[in-house]
Amino acid sequence: MGYLRAKIGPAEVRLSGNPNQKFPEDIPVYVPSVPGSVYHWKEAQWNGNNALSSETLKRTVGLNPGDLADGMKIEGGWDRIREAYGHLGYLDAKLSPVPSYDDQGHTVSYTVGVVEGKQYHYHDMVITGMSAAGERMMRDAWPLKPGEVMDKTAFEQYLLRLEAHRESIFHELPVHYDSVGHWLQTDTDKGTVDVLLDFK
Repeated sequence: MGYLRAKIGPAEVRLSGNPNQKFPEDIPVYVPSVPGSVYHWKEAQWNGNNALSSETLKRTVGLNPGDLADGMKIEGGWDRIREAYGHLGYLDAKLSPVPSYDDQGHTVSYTVGVVEGKQYHYHDMVITGMSAAGERMMRDAWPLKPGEVMDKTAFEQYLLRLEAHRESIFHELPVHYDSVGHWLQTDTDKGTVDVLLDFK
């Protein structure tokens, strides 16, 4: 709701009555709340970005000057930017958003430091707990070839197929598993990543 500087708590317990008597079953707890001002979005300025332009990052955040500074939407914007970097193989990308409040204009601006890290390329898939026939089908359904940029979005979509739409990968082959452990094992020196999948 735009109350970005709301102060909540600390909670206080206030007891009344005879201190020598047994505590009542219900004890009131008071939580002070100071909502402060409602803020609106002004802008974000970016430092350290190369793979994605500042204009692209601005669009990805999805907020325009004058919009209500909805804290959930702002956090969602940072998440979308991390996803955009993951789509391009930057699996270690980090954002450091620092807010600057204009208390007279009731606006908030962010200076966002970006550390893109290394761009990773897909190397191999390591599968455990799956039959040889199932493993062949999984490799056939995997969208990336060795040496291609590791697309984290494609990885997440592939996991969704394994967990909720397994017939799209295994077709008529009977497979039985309750869960899929999954990891991305990166080699920073080589700039490669292995996909690890463990079926149970």
